[in-house]
Amino acid sequence: MYYKKLVGKRVYLSPADIDNEVKFMTKWLNEDEDLIYQNGFYRSLLGEGKVKEMLEKWNEGPYMFSIINENDEFMGHVSLFNANGRSLTLGIYLASEFRSKGYGSEAMRLVSDYVFDELGYENIHLEVFSYNTGAIKFYKRVGFKICGVWHNERYAHGRLHDVIMMEYLKQDHLALREL
Repeated sequence: MYYKKLVGKRVYLSPADIDNEVKFMTKWLNEDEDLIYQNGFYRSLLGEGKVKEMLEKWNEGPYMFSIINENDEFMGHVSLFNANGRSLTLGIYLASEFRSKGYGSEAMRLVSDYVFDELGYENIHLEVFSYNTGAIKFYKRVGFKICGVWHNERYAHGRLHDVIMMEYLKQDHLALREL
């Protein structure tokens, strides 16, 4: 069951319903080529039991939200973890059929408002593989900036790749909201 914890125009963020989401996630983590290859899951063999364990671990937190659309359909997750001082690490994914339709941007706005306005953090950061150019463009579009690079950090697709570090500062979020 889903609960309207953070509500937008076309999506809302709910506490996760892991038992309902395991089948979706198992399918996505085994068949969604973008999710598999852009995020490193191609090496993993993930049956429902392992996926449930993974989701339960992610749900330990401190914050994991299910992204739900206006038809109460589960579309993905946004997670906040590694709370450290005044910052959190973010992870987000949407099922392929919901990408490039504005749902991810709205979910990011909702979670950013929550992180900065309600929780009082100053920084959201993330890591993305350099070959995941679609995600990098998305993150930049919603306000993240590159703040560092770990060179030759990830071996994938037969070669070494950089890991891009990005951050989104509260001051930038407030400035974007005023536009």
